[in-house]
Amino acid sequence: MAIDRAHLGYALPPFTVEVTAARIALFLKAIGAEDGPQDVAPPTFMKAVEGEQNSSRRILETLGVDLRRVLHAEQQFDYLGPIRAGDSVTVQRTVTDLYDKKNGAMDFIVIESTVSHAERGLLGRSRQVVLVRNPQPKAAPNV
Repeated sequence: MAIDRAHLGYALPPFTVEVTAARIALFLKAIGAEDGPQDVAPPTFMKAVEGEQNSSRRILETLGVDLRRVLHAEQQFDYLGPIRAGDSVTVQRTVTDLYDKKNGAMDFIVIESTVSHAERGLLGRSRQVVLVRNPQPKAAPNV
């Protein structure tokens, strides 16, 4: 099932994430870096921030995607400033491209995100590509 191109440009309402030292510590433990400083988040913490409030699931459900058919195909980040304990950051996520390959067997959704701070400005950007494997139509039996 092709994703309706009318969803191109769909954006979640911006949302705020409160960053605490405890959240950073938990993330550091999850990635095996418990000895790291807990006042500044590692760069990959931005993935946890952008996914807050089930934002990825909300985008895919809005697009009518069957979550059982989803693969995370690609992710890239631009780190522009540190995310620190005590920060209140704003996340904006937008569907910036929709395309298919293999005659519609695979749909691709490109989601771009920004993470910003009211005083320090843009802290980072990310570009995520989600692959949706579409079911193949069943061939008609030969009679």
